[in-house]
Amino acid sequence: MKKLLHLYTIVFCFSMILSETLAGPVHAIIPEEITPLVKSKENQKTVYLTFDDGPSTNTMDILDILDRYQVKATFFVKGNEEPYAKKCYEEMIERGHKIALHSYTHDYSIVYRSTNSFFEDLNRLETMLEKDYGIKSRIVRLPGGSRNRLRQQASTKPIINGILQQLTDKGYIYTDWNIDSTDGISPTISEHQIITSVQRGLKNQKQANILLHDINSMKNTVKALPKIIEILKKEGYIFDTIDETTPKVQFN
Repeated sequence: MKKLLHLYTIVFCFSMILSETLAGPVHAIIPEEITPLVKSKENQKTVYLTFDDGPSTNTMDILDILDRYQVKATFFVKGNEEPYAKKCYEEMIERGHKIALHSYTHDYSIVYRSTNSFFEDLNRLETMLEKDYGIKSRIVRLPGGSRNRLRQQASTKPIINGILQQLTDKGYIYTDWNIDSTDGISPTISEHQIITSVQRGLKNQKQANILLHDINSMKNTVKALPKIIEILKKEGYIFDTIDETTPKVQFN
């Protein structure tokens, strides 16, 4: 369907240019056949399920749930050298999900020590992913997001600002979220609280970028995921993964 719409658009645009060249300006009229497709695209709601901090011992369960509902997600991964993690990275790839960059250590004392320290940690993750799994990505989510607590402190604000600027200068794309499931606050956050937070955040969101976590202790994320997906499907969202063409969601 996308290819057909793209072909119609190319042919239509070419005919308009030719018409203007030969006969002067004309009123652009969208062909009847593609009008429903254009309107549908304009009204379409899209959701991006994103999981931070994996792989974890919950990853395979998350992947199985996504498979069951035939949806894809974006995983902002850390460096994990545990034996089980290798299988998780491989399964993310095999099942068609997107792997993006979070940090190697997720240790704030290392990651946010300096701008150089941030990129040393990030490059360590990049090297591992490319060497072991053939993965290259320019999509980054900062630990804690681009407006994390350290950015509110005078001593570390210049470091975070410097990181954001250099990410842009180096050709990375950093992305945040516009719906927080709140599952990252504590393992005690209930399944119901996670679902309710997502539902509340969906209000008036045509493009929903949902923050979830893939952490060993976050068992309730796994329990809540099926219901979250069912709600999103019922609300008419289509599921997509984040890449360089995705509209940016950034806090600043």
